[in-house]
Amino acid sequence: MLAPEPPRQPVPLAPIPHGADAPTACADGEPAGQPVLDALFGGDEAFAGLARRSPAEAFRCSGLFPGEAASAVLRDAAVAAPFDVLGAADQLSVRSGGAEIIARALDIGLLMRSLDSGMPFYETRHELRKHLAKPDLRMLELQAAKLLAASFARDPALLAPGIGALIDDMVDDPPADRFRITLALSSEALMELVARIGPQLYTSSLDGLVNILLIQLKQERRSVLDLARAPRTRRLWAEFFVATVGGGRAGSLFGTDPAAARELMRESIQALMPAVLKAPGRVPNGALDPAAIIGALADAMDTGSRPVRAALEDELAAWYRGAGDPSVKAMAGLAGSLHAMRLSGRPATAAFQAERFAERHSLAALPVLTGQRLFRNGLNVQRMTFYDDPDGRASFRGFLRLHRAQGWALQTNPGFVVAVSPERRGRRIVIVADVPGAGDAGRAAAWAWLAREGLSPSIVIHRGHSYHEDGTMPEIVPATALVFWGSCGGHTRLRATLDRAPDALVLATQNIGVSAVNEALLSIIEERLLTDGTIDWNAVWTDARSRIRDRRFAAYRRPDQDSANLALRAWRALQASE
Repeated sequence: MLAPEPPRQPVPLAPIPHGADAPTACADGEPAGQPVLDALFGGDEAFAGLARRSPAEAFRCSGLFPGEAASAVLRDAAVAAPFDVLGAADQLSVRSGGAEIIARALDIGLLMRSLDSGMPFYETRHELRKHLAKPDLRMLELQAAKLLAASFARDPALLAPGIGALIDDMVDDPPADRFRITLALSSEALMELVARIGPQLYTSSLDGLVNILLIQLKQERRSVLDLARAPRTRRLWAEFFVATVGGGRAGSLFGTDPAAARELMRESIQALMPAVLKAPGRVPNGALDPAAIIGALADAMDTGSRPVRAALEDELAAWYRGAGDPSVKAMAGLAGSLHAMRLSGRPATAAFQAERFAERHSLAALPVLTGQRLFRNGLNVQRMTFYDDPDGRASFRGFLRLHRAQGWALQTNPGFVVAVSPERRGRRIVIVADVPGAGDAGRAAAWAWLAREGLSPSIVIHRGHSYHEDGTMPEIVPATALVFWGSCGGHTRLRATLDRAPDALVLATQNIGVSAVNEALLSIIEERLLTDGTIDWNAVWTDARSRIRDRRFAAYRRPDQDSANLALRAWRALQASE
């Protein structure tokens, strides 16, 4: 038996800098919250109180509290919060006494008792794998999986955002590690996870979840249609359908069997349309945007399989004929009109053609990118945003390399670069691009330069990941003519973009954005601007198809044919006319 430890004598905390010199950022780079700041200036008793009330914050910001007194507090707190210890293992490992704190947290019995919902295991699995023997790690994971499944079944709304954030945060990890948490979930739970958080996920996260769901269904010997009909999952089918189809995975849902595809389309329309949702046994869903429903139905029919497309067309036409509610009929009609427009000469079924969707439900006219909107005094001015991460820095280097090779003049300024094209037919392009790492100061300097030069960008281009999109949004103003979202799932920003610039055209990705595709497509647009003084999307897409060999180019939607774009404008026009 171990001898009892002698009582520890209070040790004063190490001196803490005050005022502007005081550190206020924790090891994860996030700022310290007010409780941590209070503890910083309250001494060892204040830190002990923080560790009791919020051990996660105490360990996250433990680097701000050097000295033996803080270490003593952390040693005691480790018993109550072992997973918080592991979450801060990197910073604890470099402090005096940190190894002892980590060792305390690694007691397998303590970890088993502290699993809570199961999430703590998955949030710290990387660290656990470094320290635990494989049998212990496996035993802990089995218990965590059981707890996670039970917790998700009890309160999916509470757990779904955390699971999604964890998968998104592991974007650079191997898929086997990144999606390991999903092994604990049934097909119903996976479907509900996508339904609840699909539109907020990185596109690669959504893709992975859909792939795993399909594998799980195969193992369970079930189908997507079974999920659409099952009582537990039917209530969220509308959200799942919009998230999955909007993410470019309609083909994964509908498969290759026309009969099954038509049945699934019928179930999906019934889930999506509010009039049908009023029927007994249905749960109304007022959260879905009508424009999102219209766009999703149109996208569902945009499949390369002629037999499946015919089945979906016939089902939409049949449902449209029987719809009674005028607004619901209009939604189905606009979806049909969008699909008819995008057929581009391909034959539709006789039943679909008989409804004359394009005649009965005309689409709102798209804004025209005239030379007057794009050029001023022979200059087309563009704002291009880059961000300080590996992909952002690589994209920025590619931007400089490409335009230097094409003979553009490059002017380097503190925080931003100005690229000026050679003159062609009295026209030039001026691109004002962020230097990755310059942050808000660099952006402010870019706008100050534009103001001094009397220039106003007509085109805004986002060259970063989807999680940087909020940083680009303020660049969009009412006069913006074209917005290029080169990030994954850029189409989810359509409504916010049009709220800021109602007359802008939006070129966005429906699924995965790729730097090489962005470069090639933007280069083609630049050529059209200099040669024609405007942008002919037929010419751009014809050229792009001949020059871009990357299959992921299919995820890019030309502004004049993007269902989400057209549906939103059409629905807004319909609402305004009533």
